[in-house]
Amino acid sequence: MVATQIDFWSNNPCGADGNLHEVMQQRYRLEPWLLRELRTIPFDSKKYLEVGCGQGIDSFYICAHLNEECEYTAIDFSSESVKRATGHTNAANKIFNLKVTPNFLIGDTLALNFCDDDFDFVYSYGVFHHTPDPQKAINEVYRVLKNGGQAKIFLYRRNSLKVGVAKLLRYFQNLSDKIFFQDRFFYKMLRGRKSKFFGSMILECFGVPFMEWYSDQELREMFKEFKAISIEPYGFNLPRILNEEIDGYNKFGYLYKIDVTK
Repeated sequence: MVATQIDFWSNNPCGADGNLHEVMQQRYRLEPWLLRELRTIPFDSKKYLEVGCGQGIDSFYICAHLNEECEYTAIDFSSESVKRATGHTNAANKIFNLKVTPNFLIGDTLALNFCDDDFDFVYSYGVFHHTPDPQKAINEVYRVLKNGGQAKIFLYRRNSLKVGVAKLLRYFQNLSDKIFFQDRFFYKMLRGRKSKFFGSMILECFGVPFMEWYSDQELREMFKEFKAISIEPYGFNLPRILNEEIDGYNKFGYLYKIDVTK
């Protein structure tokens, strides 16, 4: 399964293909609420960690709001994603005039290569539910956060329409795999056909080996070690037609936004 995980994300870095402007445009067109949410991150902290940075799009946007005394580390399991994120750095400097440049590293969400009590803030968008042990990922965030440190994490919401459709597609793929004696039958048919509009989203439905979703109660149990927990449904199950910033809160959303304090 680990080999399959590496294979998928290395061949399909999260989001669209193209230059930084094209990748940013695709990401924030699908999630027009996310820029507003990123601006709620406390920018007066010192050390930041992003777990699962993909091509570094959110990393650059967050760093655009930090002062030069801050440190921003961003890790991803995929060497290709880290390569692309690093390759976007010059373009990001031109767009944002960055005072802080993200330090992109290959890393494992389930075994963060950092000391205990190391970071003031941790950010992760849509990552832990694609790992074989989401609870371990949460425990690692708790470990590397300083006392009083904060985290903002997004995970799939149980019974949401968008993730439900993905789960249904995966069910049909598993059925086809048994009929045709294949592994990830539909994914192999679609491999290499990343959509300009949806990016890697369609491929993720069939290609990622792990896809979990959670209820509010389940998440409160998983994050119980934190002393402050806020969980809200966020995101939209269908793409928004208007490319403008909006509030992401949605009681039928496909994500849960989890804000916690250690």
